[in-house]
Amino acid sequence: MIALALILAGFTVLAGWNLARGGDFDFYAASARSMSESLRALAFGAFDPAATVTLDKLSGFAVPQAASVALFGMSTSALALPQLIEGVIAVWAVSLIGLRWAGPRVGLLAAACAASTPIFVSMFGHPMEDGLLTMALALALLWWQRGLLSGRVWPMLVAGLFVGVGFQAKMMQAWFILPALVVGTLCAGAVTRARRRRALAACAALVASAVAASLAWITAIALTPAAGRPFIDGSVNDNVFAMVFGYNGIDRLLPGAVPGAVGALHSAPGGHGGVLPALIAPGGRVSAGGFAKLLSPEYATQIGWLYPAAIAGAVLVFVRWGPRRRRTGCHGRAAFAVGLGLVAWCATAAAVLSVIHLPHTAYVAAIGVQLALLAAIGWCELIRLALHGTGAARLALPGVVLAQSGWTVALAADGSEPAALFAAAGVLLLLGIAAGIVLVVPSLRRLVLRRPRGRPVLPLLVALALVSGQASFSLQALDAARDGSGGDASVGVRLPVPSSMDTGFRISAPAVVGGHSTLSRQQQEVVDLARAEGGGAAGGPLMLTDSWSLSAAVISRTGTSVLTDGGYSGSVPVFTASAIRGMIASGEVRVLVVAQGGHATDAVRSVALSGECRFVRAFHDVVSGTFHRRPSPTDLYRCRPPVDAARHSGDGGL
Repeated sequence: MIALALILAGFTVLAGWNLARGGDFDFYAASARSMSESLRALAFGAFDPAATVTLDKLSGFAVPQAASVALFGMSTSALALPQLIEGVIAVWAVSLIGLRWAGPRVGLLAAACAASTPIFVSMFGHPMEDGLLTMALALALLWWQRGLLSGRVWPMLVAGLFVGVGFQAKMMQAWFILPALVVGTLCAGAVTRARRRRALAACAALVASAVAASLAWITAIALTPAAGRPFIDGSVNDNVFAMVFGYNGIDRLLPGAVPGAVGALHSAPGGHGGVLPALIAPGGRVSAGGFAKLLSPEYATQIGWLYPAAIAGAVLVFVRWGPRRRRTGCHGRAAFAVGLGLVAWCATAAAVLSVIHLPHTAYVAAIGVQLALLAAIGWCELIRLALHGTGAARLALPGVVLAQSGWTVALAADGSEPAALFAAAGVLLLLGIAAGIVLVVPSLRRLVLRRPRGRPVLPLLVALALVSGQASFSLQALDAARDGSGGDASVGVRLPVPSSMDTGFRISAPAVVGGHSTLSRQQQEVVDLARAEGGGAAGGPLMLTDSWSLSAAVISRTGTSVLTDGGYSGSVPVFTASAIRGMIASGEVRVLVVAQGGHATDAVRSVALSGECRFVRAFHDVVSGTFHRRPSPTDLYRCRPPVDAARHSGDGGL
């Protein structure tokens, strides 16, 4: 318990060191604040306080953020705190899975592997949807394992429920785990006819629970009349299924396959018609395709340090339990099923990640839990073979230790790891190699192990060699310039980076509480002018704009109601021109803000330029955000109801 507590404490410090820095992407931060202030916005996962449009994805991930904002007020740390808690729970779940699987050593080593994985350290320290997904699937695996060991069905129902929670966080990505759990369950029960029937019942319960929990929210939204809910972003026909399974699902592989979905790979994010393709990641990098993607330094430095050990673990699962799984009893069959499930889950997630474009680096966290557990079981099995194996089996340990060490050195070099950090890891690698050799040489092993205090030293050094590379790399998260952001979680410098741009590694002062973003000078001028022109009067919205980047900044920083047309892609018809004219006629909307260069069919633009509104002022550097390389000029228009317009006709307004 003490060792696990120290691992969890170390992870908490590392992930939470810069908790108040590098906040969420404005688009999602705005939704969290809106949901914290409006039950209607919370119920539908709305983007704005008035709940006129949803996010372009399910907003289950933002529910904990909204609760935190409601409790502590709007700040960067309030948005990020739920993810830090989710990270601690995920690491704890990994440790418990390892403990039940093969004992306390595997559990502790798996926890250490997960806690030191760079993408986990960055992702769980920032407000991102991937944090809740990772935690939910780790808990799903934990309850599924309990179902295998107990032979009961109800843990399978709980496992399915957590898959559903993961679906609310990141939709179809949560289902990557289902084929693996089904295969593992069937394998564990493939002994007698009665066991097979129970396994089929368990699979049915698992899948039914997962599907029901996944679809419950979107079914409720779909059954709500369109007039009683927000418009569904990510779709052009106000269809939540098109948004979930098209825009955020099948269309990523087969564009246009789901009718009504916005073309996810062809739309241009920016919220004003946009100019950048969706393949541009928040850090300005273009995600490359191909099956070698997860071996590239950009992604391997964040998730791939354990590849050699995890591959060895996958092989040793079959070596230890596979051939004898019919004769090892319930626990042996369950152990093999867990290993098979992890291998299948890892292979499924890696295959999907390899063929899709990755909008941000945190996507690769989808294989983090599996790698941590497989690496831990592989390392412990290698040590067991070195101590108790015979012949060539004993030589597997030093061979894999050498392969792991060589891979660690290569990643450290390709990832531009600071020399001081790698030097410490290098010492542990050398000690681990030496310990691995000593373990397989009987005379040397007896010399060390004959002393009671020396018995745990060699296995400990070998274990430290496993985690030393990624742990030293993850220490860069103590530098605020290297710990990633809510838009693109990653540790270290951006790759590729010229050496002239690398300012070196420096430990930042801790920033755990606070972090309040403010509007830029130009954005504040837009807000002030909109108020001066009558925006926000009588509790109405401050303005109606076709730029989510402007409205997101205003909503997230001030909580003010701003209506937004176009959605995230800029092409979603949230409002029609006639609906906008109706809101102007009623006096609800008095100010329109239009980003130049928008869609030709932009309803806000068409009304603003129709002669019914008066041009007031043009702004620059207002439409800015993670996805905008070049600011777009923005025009503000004042619109009055017809009666009000006639009353002021002498001022040359309309």
